[in-house]
Amino acid sequence: MNRELRRIRPIRRADVQGMHVWELDEDIAMASGITKPRSLEVFQTMYEKYFLKVNQSLLLYSIILDERVIGRAELGLIDRENGNAAFGIVIGEQSSWGKGYGKEAIIELLGVAFNELHLHKVYCEVYAFNQRSLNMMDSLGFHRDGVLREHELFHDVYHDLVVFSMLATEFKEICVGK
Repeated sequence: MNRELRRIRPIRRADVQGMHVWELDEDIAMASGITKPRSLEVFQTMYEKYFLKVNQSLLLYSIILDERVIGRAELGLIDRENGNAAFGIVIGEQSSWGKGYGKEAIIELLGVAFNELHLHKVYCEVYAFNQRSLNMMDSLGFHRDGVLREHELFHDVYHDLVVFSMLATEFKEICVGK
């Protein structure tokens, strides 16, 4: 990735309505665990709370390609005392799938987590059936911490979640290797 090109930027109010469309997409909903899409009004209200800084443990970013929003990334459950946070990502524009944009966005998000927030660890949970995301986490060098067996009920079936993490020291090793 061209280091001058930023793939993520802080989310803006103008981004939210377009992101709502992704929540209604069956493929994205399946990968993200969305069982009941929210109305646009509920969706916008949720984001408005974010813009009002109601939750200090959440940072939301838009993933950008050619000046248009193609996805969303987040650092959530930010625990400054213990130095960790969860992260999530979705590429909502399906024509942008499989082109490395999500990977670039995650690397930038990790840069924020480790270099700006000075966290010790980031982690995520991926549905065991989401092979694309599992492959991406492996290719980025995340550690497979384990499996939460039958952890989430989704479409009337309990699904395993694979837990991944990366430490700040591991991220630095990856950056040196590039």
